[in-house]
Amino acid sequence: MKKLLLTLACAMTSLFASAQAKTAAVGLNLNYGTEIESLGLGVKGSYCFTDHIRGEASFNYFFPKDHFTMWEINANAHYLFNIGDKFKVYPLVGLTYVHVHGHRSNKYSVGGGGDWGWGAPMRKANGEVTVKESYNTGKFGVNLGGGAQYDLTDNLMLNFEVKYSLVSDLDQCVISLGAAYKF
Repeated sequence: MKKLLLTLACAMTSLFASAQAKTAAVGLNLNYGTEIESLGLGVKGSYCFTDHIRGEASFNYFFPKDHFTMWEINANAHYLFNIGDKFKVYPLVGLTYVHVHGHRSNKYSVGGGGDWGWGAPMRKANGEVTVKESYNTGKFGVNLGGGAQYDLTDNLMLNFEVKYSLVSDLDQCVISLGAAYKF
């Protein structure tokens, strides 16, 4: 995972080093993930290859909920449609890597007594069995969605985005509201 993050950071650095005026941007966003049902924060960087085609890399971290945390790395392409001088809309398509980590304890009622003998993860107490479950997985998937951008100034823009991440057993819709600085 560290190699993936390092590769992404190096790619973005080299991308921005060759950027022309007003074609690159970095920003922050507030997110809501429907699978984890939690708010999150994200950072992103983008580069306009043409007037209409933009690439964007982002990292989103969702705050813990019910002892589970989730984060994702995204690489998306946008096709920009100019609606006015300061307003753009875009569809997006891309790739994602999602990582989920957490644990929970579930209690199950059981009848009778006796020694269950199931080992350390389970224990018997007053007709109940407690099972401790851990979840730690990372999976790749595809992003589909769209967004809108409004240029407040020559250097500052606001954006709203909705994307659906198609990831085996971890599908979720992510709604984002953010701001970015263009240079």
